[in-house]
Amino acid sequence: MSDSAERDRPRTGNLIWGREIPFRNRHFTGRTKELAELRRRLITGSSAVIGQPALPLFGLGGVGKTEIAAEYAHCYRDEYSLCWWIRCEREALIINSLLALGRALRLPDFRMEERDYSVGLVIQALNSGQPHANWLLIFDNATDAAMIARYVPQGTGHVIITSRDRNWYKTLRVDGIEVSEFESAETVEFLRKRVPALGVVTPGTDSPAQQAGQISAENERRARDAADLAKELDNLPLAAEHAAAYLAETGMSVQEYLRLFRANAHKLLAADVDISYPRAVATTWSVSRGMISHEADALFRLLAFFAPEPIHEELLLRPGMEGGTLSLVSPLDRVLTNTVEFRHAARALARISLIKINAVRNIIQLHRVVQAVTQGQLIREDPDASAEFRATAHALLAASDPNAPDRDDSEFGYERSRQHLVPSGALESENPLVRRLIRNQVRRLHRRGGFAESLGLGELALATWREKFGPEDRDTLALAVEVGFALRRIGRCEEALQLNAETLAALKSQFGEEDSVYLTCARSYGLDLAALGRYEEALENDLHLLPLYEHVYLPEHLDSLQLRNNIAIGLRCLGRFEEALDYDRRTLAERERVLGSADTGTLTSHFAVARDLRRLGYYEEALDATRMVSDTLEQKGEPWNQFRLMVAVDLASSLRRASYYTDAYNLGEDVLQRYIRMFGEDHRETLWASTNIMNCRRASNDLAGAQELGERTVAGWEKVVGPDHPNTLAAYANLAIVLREAGNPSGAREINERVLGAFTGLFGESHPSTIIVMTNLASDLAALSEVRQARELGERALNLSRETRGASHHATLAVAANLSLDRKADGDALGAQALFDATVTQLRETLGPDHGQTRRAIQRGRLNLHVEPMHT
Repeated sequence: MSDSAERDRPRTGNLIWGREIPFRNRHFTGRTKELAELRRRLITGSSAVIGQPALPLFGLGGVGKTEIAAEYAHCYRDEYSLCWWIRCEREALIINSLLALGRALRLPDFRMEERDYSVGLVIQALNSGQPHANWLLIFDNATDAAMIARYVPQGTGHVIITSRDRNWYKTLRVDGIEVSEFESAETVEFLRKRVPALGVVTPGTDSPAQQAGQISAENERRARDAADLAKELDNLPLAAEHAAAYLAETGMSVQEYLRLFRANAHKLLAADVDISYPRAVATTWSVSRGMISHEADALFRLLAFFAPEPIHEELLLRPGMEGGTLSLVSPLDRVLTNTVEFRHAARALARISLIKINAVRNIIQLHRVVQAVTQGQLIREDPDASAEFRATAHALLAASDPNAPDRDDSEFGYERSRQHLVPSGALESENPLVRRLIRNQVRRLHRRGGFAESLGLGELALATWREKFGPEDRDTLALAVEVGFALRRIGRCEEALQLNAETLAALKSQFGEEDSVYLTCARSYGLDLAALGRYEEALENDLHLLPLYEHVYLPEHLDSLQLRNNIAIGLRCLGRFEEALDYDRRTLAERERVLGSADTGTLTSHFAVARDLRRLGYYEEALDATRMVSDTLEQKGEPWNQFRLMVAVDLASSLRRASYYTDAYNLGEDVLQRYIRMFGEDHRETLWASTNIMNCRRASNDLAGAQELGERTVAGWEKVVGPDHPNTLAAYANLAIVLREAGNPSGAREINERVLGAFTGLFGESHPSTIIVMTNLASDLAALSEVRQARELGERALNLSRETRGASHHATLAVAANLSLDRKADGDALGAQALFDATVTQLRETLGPDHGQTRRAIQRGRLNLHVEPMHT
């Protein structure tokens, strides 16, 4: 079968073939040893490493690693049901490719909008072998071994990695295959296949025999030319490819090509692209550019100041903008504003292999080495022109900004520019529109769930701007606010607090407290305080801000309403549930009026009201409200983002509170796995969920599972926020209940005594969490037959609970039910019976006769109260 027939034959079965996989190179030459070794290592690799271990192909840039990987995919495509290509220059490209794979696999629950979570789903599917067990993934041009390792699946498929880096053993515990430059014979063979003027001459059927000597001499001459050219090119495959394309297109003789080559050679600094054979590549492009139009040459040099990634035509082409907002010099003023001129120039570049055009996706691309060499040459040879091209690239990026980072329909516009920001040097641009684009990108990413990507771009830009523009520059401070949001969302709350505190001080001194950036930063600072358990300070901060917000924005402004939402959070954290409910209900009414009933902001307020109701003991009302929010999110097709996950955890808690223990358990287990896939086990979001779900396991009598989860959770909280954070203490308090129920009251008592002291120091005796731990400690003492101490502690807890939450609150009734048991054990039968009768009557009225707590109290069992961790 010919190369052409092989390349175009129909795909078999249900093969998923990634569109990024290069077309088969009909000029592919040699590499038989590398391909055979690659196949052998993939098939016989030890499963003790990472499934079938990932296999790196490493070597010099431009040496042909990508070509070998692509040829392997084409050769063995029938052995796989899934082949996918992943470009790895930056983490964002890996994530984008894995998201595209997830869409191709049509995985359940997959959502393009929720990046971190959906990438986890794709890797999990590959690990499990469902729906494809025999897959092939190719990670191309990997630059960071540790980063790549996070995305390498551990299933039964095969992984090939191409990289300049040879240090893969430390990361993957596997040796790779080093790819060297061509053997001289391979370079000659490639050139003779690719360039007709170097090919082997064969006699025609009517050629006389005496011509045989002439044909032999011609073949010898062509072989010498090919050998001379291979030697001059240092057998670098990329250089051979470009030289062959140029010779085939122009018909120039090899000797003339070599003369031009030697006259125009430019040395590429090793630091630029980290290869040792730059001369041939750089000279080939210099020669080629001498044969193209002025317009094509200008476009080529402009492209060198973007990233060596696919560049969408819409990012470059600005029809109808002659003399408009973009200031373009000749001939770019024609090339970039006229579709015909642009495409003519692009095709001229593609004709001699300087760029690649993908007409289906409407993108063009320079090879990464071509880009680096061309940019480096221009900077050295013409600094003024290079500065002009760079500024034009930045202006084109800025012009692509939808300036709507909060809108879903702006996603594609931002994706086109994002991968070019860092390589183009846009982070150093003084153009205010470029700086706005960068801030918008950072904001857009953390609002879309790409916390790590947002932080990576934001921290790099912030460091650059501080050095270049100064730490008190207004745009720098505005970017710092967005970085603070990303730091907190990723769990680095101490750093977020530090950054926001510094930013606040600078903003206040320069612009005052009514400045919009100051107000946004101050609101974020309050959330940092709350996340760190400093609830009093957070509430004080937000109450101070409220009149400022309402003066600057008006009370009904969305930012003012968000601040009211935050004030309610602070009140809830401090146990002031009635006040929190009042704030949340007023905020809900305004959001419904302004945004409508189905907007996410309105649903957030519904959710906050439900939380207040649950803590006030209105279990059924809280369950109905939480269920409504959950159903609406599902009907809207909301992805499993942070908000939807949080609602699901609260729904499980409300189900458990309402005595639907099995449903609470099943939902809790499902959502916990989602948290782990999205955030990992030790992220504070997962730990918050685990602290609640531990109670679902306990309520369903899965004591072993509850204890295992509880011990893991308290260890995680201690590592993330320390032993004295309120949420660490909450997790310990809930674990103590599990220990006592599992037959270890001594262990429970030890925990509760420490937690009670800590809560008392943080909040005082009247805080709901303090009273809950006091109640549970009394149960520990009773289990240890320390009857008098149990009763005394219970009496104090009952008085405090009645004063704080009222006599009919479910928690107060639980305290009373337990105290009736301790009074009886302490010899006060009459007091015990009177308290028991009154308590059971109220439980029947408030919770209903069939509620689990009511039934347990009637059966004279001890009631447990758990501490809900605070979510800010």
